[in-house]
Amino acid sequence: MTVKRFNLLKKTVFFAAAMAFSWGSMAPVSADTIRLAYRSKGCEMDLVRKALDAWMKKHNGEHTVDVIILPHSSSECYALYKQWFGAGSFDIDVLQADIAWLNSFSDYWQPLDEYCQDIDQSDYFDVIRENMLDNDGRIIALPMYADCGVMYYRRDLLEKYNKKVPETLEELYETALYIQNEERKDEAKKNRFYGLVYQAKAFEILTCNFAELLDAFGGTIVKAGKAEVNSPQGIRAIEFLVKCIRNIMSSSVLNYSEEDARGMFQSGNAVFMRNWPYAYALMNDPSTAVSGKIGVMVIPPSANGGKESGCLGGWFVAVSKYSKHKELAADLARFISSKEQQKIRVNFAYLPTFKSLYSDCDIERTNPFVVSMKNMLLNAVSRPSKYFHTNYQKASSEIYNVVNIMLMDSLEDRNAEYDPGRSLKRLNEKLNSLLSQPARVPSKQNAPEASEKENSAGQDGFFKSILKGAFAFPQKG
Repeated sequence: MTVKRFNLLKKTVFFAAAMAFSWGSMAPVSADTIRLAYRSKGCEMDLVRKALDAWMKKHNGEHTVDVIILPHSSSECYALYKQWFGAGSFDIDVLQADIAWLNSFSDYWQPLDEYCQDIDQSDYFDVIRENMLDNDGRIIALPMYADCGVMYYRRDLLEKYNKKVPETLEELYETALYIQNEERKDEAKKNRFYGLVYQAKAFEILTCNFAELLDAFGGTIVKAGKAEVNSPQGIRAIEFLVKCIRNIMSSSVLNYSEEDARGMFQSGNAVFMRNWPYAYALMNDPSTAVSGKIGVMVIPPSANGGKESGCLGGWFVAVSKYSKHKELAADLARFISSKEQQKIRVNFAYLPTFKSLYSDCDIERTNPFVVSMKNMLLNAVSRPSKYFHTNYQKASSEIYNVVNIMLMDSLEDRNAEYDPGRSLKRLNEKLNSLLSQPARVPSKQNAPEASEKENSAGQDGFFKSILKGAFAFPQKG
């Protein structure tokens, strides 16, 4: 009887004082083992494990999959990929990729057109299809799910205090402040209950949040090829965020990512929360304090001009040009990104990238929340990755570091007037400098045509620097 297995390789990133772990110290891997780099955020790992079981069953247990667990943070994932590809490594066959930096690694993705001739590309949302194709119109990645920033709220608390769902950011602030103050009259909630929980950690999530907040105030990060964060809209957006962090947020949000925010909100400690759709299913688990009490709305516009917003997100799978099993890797990528697998993920509030699934009778009946997200996706704002190309991560780093520092500085003296103009002016200059730089072209040494010797060296360096141990999940066929 064939034994099917896949290993979850526990990832630890080592830098200057890296501890060496060679592949030889692990269990031998067969020639038809595919290595998949994947995140474990939320319930993603459980879902992909089931998908891998189904894929291995489809192939009668002839192939195995090693799963390398990626960090939760998109920024850390990006840094890891940069390290792998920079080493000329062929160790990973299939990689999960954030929509915002597909273009940054386009030289390292294997075009998939010959493996995807029967896919109806017209069924994808336009903005999704634009990101899965390179400048020559070739498929370089397949979308697994879409994302859009949303605002969660406590329906029960709005009803308790006779408050309507806010239609503007200003109304959201006033509602959050009022309910926060009322709830804190309970001694058990004093200084523990907040109006809004947010993600303001100096990582990619803050770039997402700033992009949608700026959009909600009628501004943009880049316009006509020029940075435009130092604008009246940009200043109002930062001033609003400063007011929130001073009065209706915990200062802890300066180090919060998505999961930190979800933990605080689902424990019943806030009125509003900005997050992604995936959190909906997890927070409605009967074990949480907010199960059955949650509402979801778009990021509302400013009353002073702007639009309903939500940052476009989403994760894709791509095949590395270094893969020794390109056809098999493409088959795996197709399977885990297929319409059938996306329909399964709908049950866990992961948004499909296929338009037809939003009119699927089963989904309409059992997951009206997901169906309601369609219009939000159509109106979502993108991060400016297409303008910065391979310099996008540098640009994003400038954005989230400057915004995080501005928020920290604003807390030093809560009673002082805070003028973000100077910081936004410097940010504008840095972004324009990056926009003026040509897209980085990979060096010949690190190009995908690297020699077998270089690839072997990349393999050794990869495992010495980032892997520590492995554990297996054997499953009988």
